Amino acid sequence: MYTFQWALNYQDSYFKDYPEVFSGGMDLNVEPVHRQGIKGQGVNVLVVDSGVDLHTEDLAPNADFSLSWNLGSNTQDPYPTNPASSSAPHGTAVAGIIAAAQNGKGVMGIAPRVNVGGVNYLEHQGIANWAAAMGGAPWSSSADVINASLGYSGAPFSYDSEDDSFTPVMRALKKLRGGKGAIYLKAAGNDFDGIECGLDEAYYDCSNPGNDEIGSKEPNTIVVAAVNAFGQSSSYSSVGSVNWISGLGGEFGNGGTYGEVATSYYSGPTIFSTDIQGCTLGYSTKSSKRTAFLRGESKRNGVPDNPDCDYAYMNGTSAATPTIAGVVALMLTANPDLGWRDVRDILRISARKVDAGYEQESPHWQGLIPYGARMDLVTNELLEELGGKDDIRPGSKVFPIDLGWQKNGAGYEHSNWYGFGLPDAARAVELAQEYKRDPALSRLDDVKIPEFQDISTWYQGDSYAEDIEEEGISNALARDFPYREITLLGTLNMAEQTVDTVQVRLSGDNVCLGSVGIAVQSPLGTMSLLKLPNDIFRSQEILAFEDYGMSSVAFYGEAAAGNWNVYLVAANPELALSYGQKNDATGETEEVISPNCFGGAAAPADYLLHAQARIIAQ
Repeated sequence: MYTFQWALNYQDSYFKDYPEVFSGGMDLNVEPVHRQGIKGQGVNVLVVDSGVDLHTEDLAPNADFSLSWNLGSNTQDPYPTNPASSSAPHGTAVAGIIAAAQNGKGVMGIAPRVNVGGVNYLEHQGIANWAAAMGGAPWSSSADVINASLGYSGAPFSYDSEDDSFTPVMRALKKLRGGKGAIYLKAAGNDFDGIECGLDEAYYDCSNPGNDEIGSKEPNTIVVAAVNAFGQSSSYSSVGSVNWISGLGGEFGNGGTYGEVATSYYSGPTIFSTDIQGCTLGYSTKSSKRTAFLRGESKRNGVPDNPDCDYAYMNGTSAATPTIAGVVALMLTANPDLGWRDVRDILRISARKVDAGYEQESPHWQGLIPYGARMDLVTNELLEELGGKDDIRPGSKVFPIDLGWQKNGAGYEHSNWYGFGLPDAARAVELAQEYKRDPALSRLDDVKIPEFQDISTWYQGDSYAEDIEEEGISNALARDFPYREITLLGTLNMAEQTVDTVQVRLSGDNVCLGSVGIAVQSPLGTMSLLKLPNDIFRSQEILAFEDYGMSSVAFYGEAAAGNWNVYLVAANPELALSYGQKNDATGETEEVISPNCFGGAAAPADYLLHAQARIIAQ
């Protein structure tokens, strides 16, 4: 089935004869690496997911049961506890993208000689099991690469606080691999075309990959977005300033026999991989309504190619993330001494810019509103004209929902859609070998994570004034909350150092978090959108939050010295919102009306907002 694996060989793919679903894209350029004999050997990859069927013919040759655990049966076979569930085959497909053997059968993994293990965390979630999966147990402690094609971004979790149990676990990953750090790759999420912000055409992601509590804001997390076979962002791929890199995830593959026929705007092939064995379990079953391939009925040249339903395909940032995990495994075969910072840097350096000018495009067939359009903060409507970073200034009533590719003060180009781009595996391995020849290039020390600094406290009301006085806050400002415009929230003054990550943290009461956006501008003029107004928290009508964190890697490598401006971008919280909500019983989308962010009442005059910021330095 190698012909279907366009992520490994785009030029010779089966899909090249179907331009409606396949043109203008690229692969990961892994074949030159394989020809060097570099195929992931000696590298341990742990798939933290729904469980993995390591007994399939394409995974068994690389299966490492000592690197695996079943949290339900407490055995070292990670086969899903409930294999008939719709989510059960997810981990087996993820594992195959990384580790399917080069054995002349089925598909081939990007790193076809790695040692692969799995754990069924999605079936048994919780902080204790997460800590065990992140190197805190004997079976996970030998992991070199951890693939987490999972996450949740629908809540304003507290970050790096007493209420945050996950961040210490993520930081402990740096101790693995003899202090070089396990390489942790996490899916950005599939929320771009979500319906929580309205039922109209999806022009922006109303979620945020940075909202996830399992490490998305930490520098040692590599957050992965998805690109399709057109070389553009996959229609579902979550957008945010934490995105570091892009992998290949494809679209939905619902047309034709293998996904080669266009059926909608979101047409195009997915990523082919392994499936739970048999025609009654997994994504590939006799009852599949999608394609003949997924029913085990497809033939090429008269020969059945999936008769036992042991192969399937999947999309999502869940599929894109293991494509990058495979590339990382190749890098570690070439140079096992790379630290987690080295791997992250090499991915960035080897990345190729894709889809230049995407912010000027539109998802609507008439091209009415571009992806980088202005949002009117008074009406909450998207305007037809393109926005820009000059719109982000005190007093402005409009706001750009995306800034496209930006070159920062260090000369690195970053995009909230794509991170630093799509890596070239051959170039990444070449760099890994260069680091091996010259160990002085390597950076095995940790980044410097300071405490958050207070940058402002705004309030209105006697009760909040009393709280502020009791806490001894001297710089509090009594003022009305500035909804419907952009305001300078605060300034962070920094001494000379080099930026790794910029973070902002908010606590509030009687504040419509869903109407609040955050933008940060560096002393060198780079602007990053950390959070958009009118996001998922608007439909949830969230009014109280504690230590809600945001993060951006867009300033990576810049000199930090000078004043960093943090802007509050506040939309109108008093307008009604018509949005979609899935009915858990039927699975159907239902229209819900939120009269406004405050349950139909006017925005309260009394409120409290406390803002903090910090720069994590290289």
